[in-house]
Amino acid sequence: MNRYFRKSNKKGAILALLAILAISATAGSLIAYAVSRNTSVIQNDMEFAESVMQLIEDSDPGFGKKEITFKNNASADNGATQLLRIAYSETWTSTDGTVISNTVNGINVVAKSWTTAFVNDFVDGNDGWYYYEKTLAPGEEVKVLNSISLNNPDYNIYNYDISFRFESIQTTAGAATALWNKTPTISNNGEVTWAP
Repeated sequence: MNRYFRKSNKKGAILALLAILAISATAGSLIAYAVSRNTSVIQNDMEFAESVMQLIEDSDPGFGKKEITFKNNASADNGATQLLRIAYSETWTSTDGTVISNTVNGINVVAKSWTTAFVNDFVDGNDGWYYYEKTLAPGEEVKVLNSISLNNPDYNIYNYDISFRFESIQTTAGAATALWNKTPTISNNGEVTWAP
């Protein structure tokens, strides 16, 4: 008799195990189907304003004409009005690459003919940057330099380089504060006052 019950228990256990596996497989398929049926793709269509600031240089070789202009080349229909900051550096080097001083007796060796816009509409941020006190709408530009001339003919044997760099961001006080650590006050007519 013990054998009969053992065989029944084995068969019953096998049948019970098969039933559990069948139920598990069916339930798993239903859960996977339910999860896949509830998944959806949501597309977030956002459009950003175009930001295309450009440095335009028109110059003669050597000294003389050296016009530097910054232009907001964004399109009028999708462009952003921009805040602008610029920096420049100048370097003299000898033919062997030795850096030479820019000044002799406290006077800069190269005279720069800055534009009225640079003199009147840029403020020194005391951080290596000059901040434009106006906004630049798409298509607008500001010229900062007209020409350069040599004050000391002894420097004719050296190489001179003046380099400009710039950054522009969309016209919002929050962006300028976050990215440049400066707080601008922007009027309705595009005038900008910069605070540290």
